[in-house]
Amino acid sequence: MDDATGLAEALLGLDGFRVLAVSEGPDELVIEIETTVEWTACVSCGVPAIAHERMPVAVRDLACFGRPARLVWRKRRWRCGDADCEAKTWTETSAQVSARVLLTRRAGAEACRQVGENARPVSELAEELGVCWWTVMGAVIEHGTPLVDDPARVGPVTKLGIDETSWLAANRAHPTLYATGLVDLDARIVIDMVKGNAAADLRRWLDRQDPLWLAAITTVTTDLAESYRAGLTSHLAHVTPGSGPVSCGPRRQPLSGQGPPAGPARDAVSPRPQTRPAVSHPQTLARRTRTPRRTRPRPDAARSALG
Repeated sequence: MDDATGLAEALLGLDGFRVLAVSEGPDELVIEIETTVEWTACVSCGVPAIAHERMPVAVRDLACFGRPARLVWRKRRWRCGDADCEAKTWTETSAQVSARVLLTRRAGAEACRQVGENARPVSELAEELGVCWWTVMGAVIEHGTPLVDDPARVGPVTKLGIDETSWLAANRAHPTLYATGLVDLDARIVIDMVKGNAAADLRRWLDRQDPLWLAAITTVTTDLAESYRAGLTSHLAHVTPGSGPVSCGPRRQPLSGQGPPAGPARDAVSPRPQTRPAVSHPQTLARRTRTPRRTRPRPDAARSALG
């Protein structure tokens, strides 16, 4: 690389691509690239393919030296050499570029990391990369789903927390929509999110879990909703007693302003009086005994009094 041969490709860092041209726009760096493939076989019959045409495809990449970068891939379309083949034509693909979103895989993986690990808003990443909201969200789904579904991500759980949260307020089309969060209380990580907050929703989630994984759970702390306790009964009956009738752990006390405390403290609260107390407040009593104001006599009454 002393004579600068391959220097641009080394800076690009995408295996299987060569750099054709680099230009600098007002807000971004534009890099024209193409694959290094010289020939290929038909995907259907195996006959050597013929280069049919090229078409430019814009792909967003990671920022380059502090500037947004846009790759223009001169994508090749191949044609089968056998005129009777059903494949006809097809477009080349690359493992470096996602087929689902117009981002390089490294840009999509970094966007997923920024959203998931650093909790950056999707809209902020979209503006930074110069793409729409759904492009970034598509990358988060593509790269994040395998991470969420990885069994090794959670591991054994002994203390399980279950709680609900509303994620869409009620309107004319639907009531308030809820989701159920399941948390490893020891590791303090979210295990999964389940749509809905009914017993059937929780039961369906538990049906999909490994029985050995469920057997390791010793304590479950739930929301105050009775539906959660009903959903746990058939799957966590083995949990040691001492934390509730279905071993769901002690119920959480409500926050201030969310109702009376549970248990004996609630029963000790004196009932609200149903009748007015015998002695009123001093200010109220003063208002009731106040001398009425004098009313000014009517003019006709005054004339009649003077004779």
